Amino acid sequence: MLITNFKEKVYNCIEFLPPIPDIMKELNELLQKKDCDLRDISGVIEKDPSLSLNVLKIANSAFYGLPYEVSSMERAVALIGLQEVASLCMVCNITDILKPEPGVMTMDIKSFWEHSVATGVIAKIFCKEFNIRTQENLYLAGLIHDVGKIIIDRFSHIAYDGIIKATHDENIALIEAEKRIIGESHDRVGGWLIEKWELPKVFFEVAAHHHSLMDASDGNRRAVAIISLSNHIARIKGFGFGGDMRGIILQETDAFRIINAEYPHLRDQDIARFVMDLDRADNEIAGLERMMNAGSRPKTYRR
Repeated sequence: MLITNFKEKVYNCIEFLPPIPDIMKELNELLQKKDCDLRDISGVIEKDPSLSLNVLKIANSAFYGLPYEVSSMERAVALIGLQEVASLCMVCNITDILKPEPGVMTMDIKSFWEHSVATGVIAKIFCKEFNIRTQENLYLAGLIHDVGKIIIDRFSHIAYDGIIKATHDENIALIEAEKRIIGESHDRVGGWLIEKWELPKVFFEVAAHHHSLMDASDGNRRAVAIISLSNHIARIKGFGFGGDMRGIILQETDAFRIINAEYPHLRDQDIARFVMDLDRADNEIAGLERMMNAGSRPKTYRR
């Protein structure tokens, strides 16, 4: 059942979402400035006490492993970094914006955020483990790479239910089922949303091209590849539902080839061992997912 004028109808659906808070716009503007410092970032965040509390909660989680508890925003920024804290704020805002109304039938939000958090966490661990240098905040990029799924579900939960059923019954990729049933895929829809939100281009490209890496710009292709590879790994490890239950050889993916072209040493690394060792990140992923879902899970949901 192809839906005519799908893009126009989805854009109308996006219009019903709460607007991007002013604080996100302020943070984006600050991060573009070369002379931005921790006091600037801290001052903006502290305008919203609830947001400050959530950011401090995440900053004190096992994921960051700070040596002692951080009780002030300025200290959190100093220890974690400007980009990281600003991105945590954006994450908190985005989860709130995308929170469904109580009682509304929706996708399994818990499973969605579990996969999204895992993708972001794995991207960070992967870069650290294999000494891959990047300026982009890959945790946030991973966290919002699948945001188009929520928009499709919000547009038509019945259609999304049919898409999920097709992936299980026919063992096909999610984007294949999406294109067949609604004529579009979650990566394109996610790109539309992030473009409308006017987030930095790298986040748009990650959302729009993590299944079509060669369509990404040269400047952002590596970041897209890292998120795409992390997405595959999160799926292999069973973190949430990543949209595809088929097996995959990581070294044969476009994502691995793109990263390896710039970092040839990756070919000699034991990727299988890396994937197995990710069990150590289970608690961190589960903890972050719980914090993000706290108070935002709908009364009724189903896969």
